[in-house]
Amino acid sequence: MVSLELSSDYKYVLADLALMWFVNLYLVINVVVARKKYGVEYPALYAPEDHKHAREFNSAQRAHQNTLEGMPYFIAQLLVVGVWYPLTAGACGLLWNVGRVIYGYGYATGGPAGRQVGGLITHLGDFPLQLALFRLAYDALTTW
Repeated sequence: MVSLELSSDYKYVLADLALMWFVNLYLVINVVVARKKYGVEYPALYAPEDHKHAREFNSAQRAHQNTLEGMPYFIAQLLVVGVWYPLTAGACGLLWNVGRVIYGYGYATGGPAGRQVGGLITHLGDFPLQLALFRLAYDALTTW
C-alpha cells in the first residue's frame, strides 16, 4: 500500500485547477459572442462551410473545443504530478492556463495562425508534466 501526504505547496495545483474554470468561462463567452455576432444558431456546433463568417466563428469555437478535448488528461497529469512535484506542477498549470487564454484569443481574432503563441505556451505547461508523469510511472514500476 502506498500512503501519500500532500505538501502545503499543493495549494498551487489546486489554484490552477480552480483557474481552469475561469479559462473555460472566457472561452465560452468568446463562442457566445461569436454566435451572436456572426449569426450561428444553436444547435449547430460549427458554422457550415458556405456561411459568410464560417472561418471567424469556427475559429472561436475550435479554440474552445480544442481546450475541452485536452483538459481531462491535463487535469489528471496536474493532480498526479502535483502530489510529488507540487511547485513544478503548479508552475506548469499556470503556464497551461495562461497559454489557453492566449490561444483562445489568438485563434478567435486571427484564425488558425493566431493560435501559435498560445499553443506554444500551453505546451510549455503540459509537456513537462507528461515527462514527470513518465518518470513517476517508471519509479512506481521499479520501486513500489
